Parts: sequence; C-alpha cells; structure tokens
Amino acid sequence: MRKTLQIIFMLIGLTSCKGQEVKGVWMSYKNRVIEEGKVTTSRDEGIIIDFDKQTVGNISSDSLVDVKIDFKESKIFLNSDTLNIDFKTFGKDSIQIDFGRNMMHVFRPLNLEHKLTTDKENIIEFLTLNEFKEINENLSLKFLKRLHFYATIFDRKNDKRFLESQIDTNGYWFIKELKGNFFLIFAVEEIGEQNIYQITEFTKCKMELELMQEYGEWINNLTELKTCL
Repeated sequence: MRKTLQIIFMLIGLTSCKGQEVKGVWMSYKNRVIEEGKVTTSRDEGIIIDFDKQTVGNISSDSLVDVKIDFKESKIFLNSDTLNIDFKTFGKDSIQIDFGRNMMHVFRPLNLEHKLTTDKENIIEFLTLNEFKEINENLSLKFLKRLHFYATIFDRKNDKRFLESQIDTNGYWFIKELKGNFFLIFAVEEIGEQNIYQITEFTKCKMELELMQEYGEWINNLTELKTCL
C-alpha cells in the first residue's frame, strides 16, 4: 500500500483519457490481478482521487496530497517528478491504472449522496457498545474500541481497531468519512482481505450497508448490522 501511494504522489499521466472531463471522487476497489501465477499485492485498494479538489489520498488515512490536474494534457502533477502511468477510462463507470506489481487498480466514482446526520464517534460507539446478530453460523463480529497494532505501525494514525470473530481475534476495522458519508472497512483475519461497505442508513438499532467489496467464504452480501435487542 505504501509503495502504491508513493507512486501516486509522484506523477500520473492520463494519456488515454485525453479530452475527457473526469469529475467527482473516485476510489479504487475490486482491483484485479493482471496475470495469474505471478507475484502480486494484497490490500492495495482504497486509493482516492478527488478530481474536483485535485487531491489524492487513501481510505485508511486522513492525509491528502494536493496535485495539479491538467485535463488538456491529461496529466496529474506533483512537484517536479516525471513518472508517467497510463490512465484508461471506460465510459463514466471506471478508470484503470496499472501501477505495476501485477495489479490493475480499478477506480469507480463514489456516490456521496448518502450523508448521515451523525459523526464518526457515534458510529464507533454504536459498533463497540452493541452486540450484533451472527453473520452466519460460522461467523460473528465483535468490534473492539482498542486500537489495533496496525494503527501505529510506521507512525500511521489511521484508527484501525481490533475485530474479534470465531476465525481470528486479530482482525481489524475502521471508519472512513468523506464529505459527510461514512464507510465501514474491516478484515475478519489479520492477514485477510478487506471488506468495504458504504453506510447508507444509521439508527440506534441497525446500520444499513451497501456492498462495495467483499472477500472470502466467510461473508456473502452483508447488508446490515443489527443489534440483538
């Protein structure tokens, strides 16, 4: 993930979308392996490009880097770096960038029309103070308030917290806020893949979720977290 951000924070050439106007906030998820059997990366999703404010960030951090986007020349500039990377658009639905390491990053526009009348702390309290119905017969989730060791590794303060389940006690979870919209990201296993959901409704009894990315056999189309009450 750090290597990916380092590449982004250099210079990205938008060579194949020249002349196309790209707007809004886009995030990479459901990335795909380019060639099976070769070494690739994991947990490399969640890169965020805000084409309106011209910033680049990551779902696991609140840090942003200002960039300059030249749509006429189809380039994103940062300082004086000179690396060029092909940027391909597919209609208004997806953008693909090959950062190397045998992984194609697929960016999709985010729907930021699900603003909630709450804040991150209220969502954290809801998740950590309640017990939730089992996801299935093999999986229940317990969201802990205690920070995961991933939260401070490399001095990155990203509020990752422990997630306990029947599978692994060292899973993690965190909440991302974007313009009043909230996203729940968690990994059931410490070395497992990340599941990403947008929170579309939030009450004292339940949290409704819109699936963005799910991995593994443990979870299949999770749509809500409901308390046992």
